Amino acid sequence: MIQRLAENLGAVVAGSRPLVEEGLLPHTRQVGQSGITVSPDLYLAVGISGAIQHLVGINASKKIIAINPDPQAPIFKIADLGIVADAREILPRLIKDLEANSEPLTALDVFS
Repeated sequence: MIQRLAENLGAVVAGSRPLVEEGLLPHTRQVGQSGITVSPDLYLAVGISGAIQHLVGINASKKIIAINPDPQAPIFKIADLGIVADAREILPRLIKDLEANSEPLTALDVFS
């Protein structure tokens, strides 16, 4: 779902250290203190708790949208928009809406 969402947004998938350690992403896509720093117009944090090591890698992002089922997740303290929900419920709806749009969207179109 994440890859499909990224394709609809013209975005790149990156992730946290646990995803890299599980072999789901290459180390070159790891964001955070032991990975890379990113500065996108929009950073969509899906299931990211907001550990300080990860926040170091995203603090230059212009806008941050966080989706996490834990309302106390630290990511919500820095997010411009927080969605307290299970991403497995939110992402299919977002993807469907994006794919139903006849014109390509940018990440900023979705946020505004």
